Amino acid sequence: MRRLIEPATRAGVVLLVFFLALFGGAMVLGPLLYAALHRWVPFHRAMDRALLLAALAALGLAWPRLQFRVWWRPGRQAVFDVLLGLLAAFVAVQTIVGLSIGCGGLSWAVITSHERMRIITTAIIAALLVPPAEETIFRGFLQTEFIRWLGARAGWLLVAFLYAVAHFLKIPDSLDHQPVHAWSGVTAIGAAFQPLAQGWFLGWKGANLLILGLVLGGVFRRTGTLWFNEGLHAGCILGLLLTSGLTRPTRASFWTGEDVLSSPLTALVLAVLGWWLWRYYRRPSEAGSTPP
Repeated sequence: MRRLIEPATRAGVVLLVFFLALFGGAMVLGPLLYAALHRWVPFHRAMDRALLLAALAALGLAWPRLQFRVWWRPGRQAVFDVLLGLLAAFVAVQTIVGLSIGCGGLSWAVITSHERMRIITTAIIAALLVPPAEETIFRGFLQTEFIRWLGARAGWLLVAFLYAVAHFLKIPDSLDHQPVHAWSGVTAIGAAFQPLAQGWFLGWKGANLLILGLVLGGVFRRTGTLWFNEGLHAGCILGLLLTSGLTRPTRASFWTGEDVLSSPLTALVLAVLGWWLWRYYRRPSEAGSTPP
């Protein structure tokens, strides 16, 4: 019976199950986690952890369709791609910061050595942990399945959009001051979508995240692996966190924005980087175009 279902339809069903398991699981798990950890963790943090656990569980439901051996294929090319991604991120971030400082939008912050070490340590940990998870979920799994469902171009564009708006989902800490019941997870997930309903992503920050998602998704389409994405993503996270921690905005203008991620200069640099990478990785990959 499974073989009689069209690959595109099957991909659509897989995606529906994934998102239902993700948000439904978090709604149920969040209050339970808070009940167990309320002495140490506020409710909005418990919901954040519930979302992470639900995402892992939802991904596990699609385990037979996950192509880890292809996405994370080891070898010399993998090492080269990671290093190239780190180099590209370094050049891009340095260019963005240099342009922002030149336009008067940033200045170096005066902070203690202890605070500087904390910022550096946090940035390194985030750069090591976040990219493998996000690249596996967004590019490896979601982009592959959306391409199977909607086609190469539509799937690529839609996942880049989802990647951008996902960064605006946030469980508000104001819920920490309300009683937590079994249905509080439903309220928390609904509140997390309020920034989207208010259009917070309709700005340069949302545009820059969309462009970055298109760049990462485009490289995955060309290479079929996630190693370059790992390097570029890690380098961008490291650079942006260090920049936000070690610098301070001096004045907001059209070119500088409120921070580096909200600047049109960032969009310009990312667009040039994406154009170069699309030409460098010339051979398109068929990753995600056919079912396993």
